[in-house]
Amino acid sequence: MLKYILKRIFLVFFVVIGVTIVTFSTMHFAPGDPAEVIAVARYGEDLTQEQIDWVRVAEGFDSPVYIQYLKWLEHVSHLDLGRSLVTSHDILEEITTRLPATIKLAISSLLISLCISIPAGIISAVRKNTVIDHLCMTGALFGVSIPNFWLGLLLIWLCALTLHLLPSYGYGGVEHLVLPAVTLGTSMAAITTRLTRSSMLDVLNQEYIVTARAKGLDEKTIILKHALKNAMLPIITFAGLQLGFLLGGSVIVETIFAWPGIGKLLVDSIYARDFAMVQGCVLFIAVIFALTNLVVDIMYAFLDPRIRYEKS
Repeated sequence: MLKYILKRIFLVFFVVIGVTIVTFSTMHFAPGDPAEVIAVARYGEDLTQEQIDWVRVAEGFDSPVYIQYLKWLEHVSHLDLGRSLVTSHDILEEITTRLPATIKLAISSLLISLCISIPAGIISAVRKNTVIDHLCMTGALFGVSIPNFWLGLLLIWLCALTLHLLPSYGYGGVEHLVLPAVTLGTSMAAITTRLTRSSMLDVLNQEYIVTARAKGLDEKTIILKHALKNAMLPIITFAGLQLGFLLGGSVIVETIFAWPGIGKLLVDSIYARDFAMVQGCVLFIAVIFALTNLVVDIMYAFLDPRIRYEKS
């Protein structure tokens, strides 16, 4: 087991290094001059070329690309993501300030997704090819097909503008959380429902389920105690990956509902051409996703011992 965990940590390390290279390269070759952005923030719109050149030398943008990358990587290794080119705020501090809002939205969305999808998937599998099964799968199909931005706007129109039940934007109490969490949760629930149904059908056809029924066990006990436990393995994997995605910040939903999370910070930084902040946000999101994936792999190995023997 220890060998398996060390191997996964080793792979995550190289994934993160690859992400730093891609992130730095993308920001370096993106349109725009970071030296000009800094100069505008410091001196205003009326700039001279001498001021821009001075900022470029002072910030090290005149060095070769690989030197700039190595210096940046050295700072990152000390948890220093630099400062915003526009506001001069510490990037890591700005991200961690937005993180609680993103965590709140992520956990709420995941709970909504699981509360909808697991019961629906179980019922659909147990009642295979019945009216209930067709209704659940039709609902899942609609959930997969509807884009988040359209569903979010529809909920704003219905619940905020028409019925005046909930606020349409902002960060505050539970009432501000409902619409963005439902928007994210229902779209994830659609995929998880199909996955739960498929996993349950696969388990229900196993020999030990047939044996349990032959012994006269209650159907409810067979479904909930024997079948669901083994069917949950792929669901846990998918839920963990979804949580990593959500913790990284759902860019579209946070923007629509003006939710002050990491996704909203990333979009605002792109509009402001704040290359350093965008770079820091992308790296932070990638690291969160990689660490979440690592935790899911380890949990999966604990739940199913066959995994660690096959992959070690």
